[in-house]
Amino acid sequence: MSITYQTTPTRPATRPDRSGVAAALSGAFLDDPVFEWIFPDRTSRAPLLPPLFDAFAEAFARHDETHVVGAHGSVAGVAMWSPPGVEPVHPDDEAAFEDRVAPVLGEHADRWNACLEVFGAAHPSEPAWFLQFIGVHPDHQSRGLGSVLLRNVLARADAAGEAAYLEATTERNRALYERHGFTSVGELTLPAGPTSWAMWREPGAGR
Repeated sequence: MSITYQTTPTRPATRPDRSGVAAALSGAFLDDPVFEWIFPDRTSRAPLLPPLFDAFAEAFARHDETHVVGAHGSVAGVAMWSPPGVEPVHPDDEAAFEDRVAPVLGEHADRWNACLEVFGAAHPSEPAWFLQFIGVHPDHQSRGLGSVLLRNVLARADAAGEAAYLEATTERNRALYERHGFTSVGELTLPAGPTSWAMWREPGAGR
């Protein structure tokens, strides 16, 4: 028997959504190639992701551009953006963010830092909306919620004539982003690890 999902339009995440945001992203990224590379053991990876994503949710709350979509009254999917010309983690929040992330990373800190170095080197200097994370919990995937989450900010970016940037970590996600007007502008390969793609979107490219 198929399940009919009652979805609602995206809305800004609120503080009570924090646990749902962390849970949705943790489920979405549990088997993501980059997170598999950072935390190689799946069993130990699972409990590390919720506090890691909660730290990001706290830091990105400053932007008020984390958006959620619901299903059955829960957070089914999340898109976490920073606006053009704004640091993803504000300098005033860096110390608190690092204090929260350090105990989560533990022995995996070197791989995490290597990932930040590779991805950071490709980050564009031009102002653009930056999609830090987008993810749909596995229980709600393959129902179009990723596209729903993308359209929210991209429509605003188009109206304002603003570009957007993200990194695709799988071929499937890369194809999704291409359908929404993103173009690959470079490969990001981790040391002895997976390849991701830097992707840029000119305003209006998805029309």
